[in-house]
Amino acid sequence: MIELMIAIVIGLLLLSGTASLMINNKRIYREQNEMARLQENVRFAMEILIKDIRRAGYAGCMDRIQNVNSTVNGGGNDTFLMNFKNPVEGSESASNWYPSNSTEATVDMLPGSDGITLKFLEPIGVTLRDDMPLVSAELKVYSVGPLVEGEIIALTDCDSADIMQMTQIQAASISLQHNPGNTNPSPGNSTASLSKRYNEGAEVVRFVARRYFVGTSPVTGETGLYRYAQDLHDFDNDGDRAEFITQELIEGVENMQILYGEDTAGNDSVADTFVSADAVTNWDDVVTARISLLMHTIKEDFTTPLNSNASYNLLGSAVPTAQDHRHRRIFSSTIMIRNRRG
Repeated sequence: MIELMIAIVIGLLLLSGTASLMINNKRIYREQNEMARLQENVRFAMEILIKDIRRAGYAGCMDRIQNVNSTVNGGGNDTFLMNFKNPVEGSESASNWYPSNSTEATVDMLPGSDGITLKFLEPIGVTLRDDMPLVSAELKVYSVGPLVEGEIIALTDCDSADIMQMTQIQAASISLQHNPGNTNPSPGNSTASLSKRYNEGAEVVRFVARRYFVGTSPVTGETGLYRYAQDLHDFDNDGDRAEFITQELIEGVENMQILYGEDTAGNDSVADTFVSADAVTNWDDVVTARISLLMHTIKEDFTTPLNSNASYNLLGSAVPTAQDHRHRRIFSSTIMIRNRRG
């Protein structure tokens, strides 16, 4: 009997140790899985931001931004996203966009978090195969490439560029229809003729304008990295590819702080000082963006102590966090704006 009781006790101890080992292994696996997911999310977020920041202000072989003409309705207004005058804009703590003072998309931004707007012309391998006889003539091209009807495009050579809306793709004649000189415009349509007739070889490019910020999902209530941009793929399934919508890109982004590097000492494209968006003295001198992201794991780890009144330092800004059991990390990067001058 005594031997049986000893065997039972030993068995219970072994089972207890095995169960404890399994529980610890499961906890470690769950924690490692969440941290790996966090690392993956921040890689995607940084890759998206860095790629677009580097391209901000790109206008093809032309190096003079002032020679970009917008024929899009409202394109001459500084507060309109279709204005190429300000290829980089910033929002400080979800305030208006600087320097345009636009309020577009700010209602979706998380209070206390910054945002950045980036505009550039994206090459897509489409060129004119004939000279334009008139400024209002269709654009005869070798191939329509990845273009879709309704999107904003630009026609550019090494001297100037014209931004317009493409209204129709003519597959039979391999040409693009645009709508300059419209006397009764609808939002987004062109309202003025092109600045000139473009010749064979001129490049048809995609006009890209995107606002990045941290927002809150109306479905889950969780924060993430959002982008306000033209809906080329009709994500909302309403048939309109010309509209601009807010899209969630990456989950787990809790806050974003941005400083802008100004070249105040000379024209060497080297930042002499880093300031917030509302403190930039001349946006033409902004040559660098420094971004810091506060990331958190998607699921809570209840085996860890409760985060109580925790605060993280992002580029000199104290960012408070919620009381929960999530793991958090800060990731920062400084990105050169290669095409900002001109």
